Parts: sequence; structure tokens; C-alpha cells
Amino acid sequence: MTGESTQRPFVFVLMSFDSSMADLYNLGIKAACEEAGADCARVDEQFFLERILDRIYGQIERADLIIAEMTGHKPNVYYETGFAHGIGKPVFLLTTSADDIPFDLRHHPHSVQSGSITTLKEKLKEKVTWFLTNPDEAKAALQHRSLTMLDETERMAQHIMNYLRAHNFTMVSFERIRKNINESYSDEMILRLIDESPHRFRRARLDGGRAGIGLIAE
Repeated sequence: MTGESTQRPFVFVLMSFDSSMADLYNLGIKAACEEAGADCARVDEQFFLERILDRIYGQIERADLIIAEMTGHKPNVYYETGFAHGIGKPVFLLTTSADDIPFDLRHHPHSVQSGSITTLKEKLKEKVTWFLTNPDEAKAALQHRSLTMLDETERMAQHIMNYLRAHNFTMVSFERIRKNINESYSDEMILRLIDESPHRFRRARLDGGRAGIGLIAE
């Protein structure tokens, strides 16, 4: 009689390899995933012969879920998280401070650590269990959030363009945008808008060195 082998779901973790994060990973993240019924690994635990970046991208493509620990503004974690989002992988973000998550990722599922690894493990176990037992819903939610974010970016662009045209301005400071358009539009959000819409906006420098946004001449 031949038994059927069942392959456990795989969670790949993106985070700093610093020794100060060892307990968080081993006792919190990895333990939570294993109790949820999944295999869990970081790239530094694996033996491989290919280049490390090739290995990381391959593991992201293979994984059922990505967990990205964002603490400390680690550029490689940001980049790898962006790659995972780009190929449509469900991603769950962890951090010790919400400020470590870029504004355009804060609409994705995330959790701010309280400092207790035990509490983190229990909450993360629930999240991982849901992601792995509801893969279609997780992907649909990811797509919905991405579309929502695009809608919000386009609304922001239209607000600024309408304001500039209504006042016959070619540029406006970030401070005035928050005062007269929307107080929630941070410098980071406006700079991101400029970078994503080079055909509509440019960076501008106003009197006194104030940062601003300008319209591209039509």
C-alpha cells in the first residue's frame, strides 16, 4: 500500500539576520508558523549553491506566504517585499513601529509588535492560519487593497491639479497642500506621487527653500 505524502505550506521570512532579532525569529515568527502547520525558513538557514539573491527570489516565488519584518528601514527587506507584491504573493508585515512601513504599504496586512514575543507568536499564528486556509481570499484582498491604493493616489493627484488650476498656480508648497487641500497628505506621500506621475508633476523649490510640487507644462 502506497501512502500519500502531503506537502506542508511554506512561509518564507524576509528580515534582518542581526543576532538581536534571533529570539523574535525563532521563538516568535518560526514557532507561530510551525504551530499553524507550515514550514518556515529564512535564507540564511538554507544550504544552496546559487547566488543569494537568486535564492531569495526563488524562495519568494515558491512560498505560500511571505512574512516581512520591516523594523529598521532595511533596504533589502523593502526591495524583496516589493518583489513579492509584484508577483502577487500574500505578504504579512511585522514591525516595532508603524513608521518603519512606507506609507504605500500600510494598507497591506501588518502588525505592530508590542515587545512581547509570546503575544506576537499567538497573534501571528492566527494570521498565518487564516492566510494558509483561505489562499483565494488572501489574494483577492491583496488585489483589492492595491486597486484601492491606486484610486487614492489618483484622487490625490486630481485634488492637487484642481487646486493649482483653480488658482492659476504652476506650483504649490507641501505646507499649503496640507493647509488648503488635505492635512493628511504627508511629504512622503506627495514625493511618491511626483515620482509615480512624472508626466504630470515635478519637484519644485519655492521661496525660502520650501519643498513643493509643480505641474508639467501641457
